[in-house]
Amino acid sequence: MPADRRLTPDRRNLGFVVVALGLLTAPVWVTQLPVGGPVYQYERAEVTTNGTAIEYATATDSISGPISDEIACSDSWEVRPCALERVVLENTTVPTGVHASNPGDTQLPIDERYRYVRIDDAVYEPTYVANRSAQREDGMYRVELSLERTEPDQALETVSRHVTSDDLSPPVIEAARSGDARAHGETDVPKTTIQLKNGTYYRVYLAGHDDASPVSRGIDFVLTYLAPLAGLWLLIRLSRRIEVSHASDDEGRDRP
Repeated sequence: MPADRRLTPDRRNLGFVVVALGLLTAPVWVTQLPVGGPVYQYERAEVTTNGTAIEYATATDSISGPISDEIACSDSWEVRPCALERVVLENTTVPTGVHASNPGDTQLPIDERYRYVRIDDAVYEPTYVANRSAQREDGMYRVELSLERTEPDQALETVSRHVTSDDLSPPVIEAARSGDARAHGETDVPKTTIQLKNGTYYRVYLAGHDDASPVSRGIDFVLTYLAPLAGLWLLIRLSRRIEVSHASDDEGRDRP
């Protein structure tokens, strides 16, 4: 064997040091491995428009929550905002308690909770108008809420996130594209629809999770608790070996 490839004591000790450091840091890098924790299952449900409304393509009981958090009344269990918006729709306008200095279309000085409303298989956009005929003595005009019907295709595109968005996690992107994805850790799912490149829309949701297997939990325990102890023991042994080796070398150099 060539001399430059010979496993010298120094090289062997260096290899043991690398192994020991790897064992000591196991609790850190084990978190990146698919062991220990539960496996989360993500799936998708297609969202379409039927010419007037936005709805799921097929009936499903797996999704809890609205189609989008920016479309009020898109959740069948949501009652309070739907009742409010129905009153607005029936009465044309509703006073808001806010006033503006100029009449006509205006914006509220606060963030809106949603951008669209789905009522009776139709989509509406909330608008705010400072009523010219409702002027106070100080010259301010009362702002009133009204609903303007809008195209569902436009509304769905507006509230959707594109599948190439940088803030979408890989499991969410995979579920939106292929129909399902599994992840060894829970990830944030956008509370709105995701638009694919082909123009289809899907709502990704957490379908459930499976607990880790006994083998996976065992590996996680070994790497988290036992591996650092083994690494510490190995470093102590190496330090003693190196100390003895240097002492022997010093004695050899001191001899005449």
